[in-house]
Amino acid sequence: MARPRRSVAAPHHACAGRDGVFMQWRRLLGPLRLVISGGLIVFLIWQANPAEVWKSWQQANPWLIGLAVALQLLGIALSAAKWGMLLKARGQTQPYSWLLGAYLAGQFANNFLPTTIGGDALRVAQLGRRIGSYSQASASVFLERLTGFVALAVIANLAILWAYLDHSGTPLVTHPALRWLTVAFTLAAFAAMAGSIAAPGLLRMFGHRLPEVARRPMQKVADALATYFPQGRTMAGVLALSFAFQSVWVVLHILCGMALAINAPMVIYWLMAPITDIVGLAPIFVNNLGAREVVFTLYLSQVGVSAPTAIALAFMIFTVRLIVSALGGLVVLFGGADLRAASIPRPDAVSTEVR
Repeated sequence: MARPRRSVAAPHHACAGRDGVFMQWRRLLGPLRLVISGGLIVFLIWQANPAEVWKSWQQANPWLIGLAVALQLLGIALSAAKWGMLLKARGQTQPYSWLLGAYLAGQFANNFLPTTIGGDALRVAQLGRRIGSYSQASASVFLERLTGFVALAVIANLAILWAYLDHSGTPLVTHPALRWLTVAFTLAAFAAMAGSIAAPGLLRMFGHRLPEVARRPMQKVADALATYFPQGRTMAGVLALSFAFQSVWVVLHILCGMALAINAPMVIYWLMAPITDIVGLAPIFVNNLGAREVVFTLYLSQVGVSAPTAIALAFMIFTVRLIVSALGGLVVLFGGADLRAASIPRPDAVSTEVR
């Protein structure tokens, strides 16, 4: 009888070892991201002259900044509505006030606690406890994000095409590395959409190669992805809200540019906003810091905007995000979200979830 016990325990020891290695890398990645993002920002500011950056910042129009803050809040409201639409289609309707609060709490975690708690993980944990299924909660958050990535990719490619075909003003050149990155991101986003539909079938084909301790929770997640994937009118509504959110995000950039009296063609904002978000997904950046400043400087320098002004614009947009994200701190403060319980249960715990 001792032999079967050893064979059953072995996968758990192996998984524990892998978990330990993963946690070590995770602990190292946080400080590394801070060093890379912080170092890049310090270098760019130093090159641009800190006094000039501050001077550009001081000249900003506060009324336009206030309007940008309102637009950022509108964008979060649209995202919460999209998340609710996905849940409603699955019969897991949640109060909109709760969805909005959970989304704000997630934004707070993303922007103020970047090295400890992820905003998406927080939303999964909060929703999983409400509906009794962490796999379904994960699927809803994943698809809410994925449909946003699809809209982001489409807008980025259309903006690159617009800039290429527009000969009315100063030609805008997108660096080849950014073009190829956008193409790769687009392919990955649509491949993930297809994979979400085919997830159960793919797991049936290749799942036998996985240990039982991993296969069982992955089966639940795969089934949830296929079930939650929007169809028909729900798909149309979800994509419409995704494009609406991305459009609001670009208009926010335009308002911040106007607040700094930047004279630049509209297409440049439709290029900078999505491409910055694509570049910022790289795990070496914290909240797009560093990525945003580089992309803004690359594009705005082509239309005669100085580096200090470009960096001031990047800081202003980040500040707008922080202001709205701080509202999520109020949600946490008044008990709307529990950061101490933000970690998702281990895979073997997920298998005991309530259906």
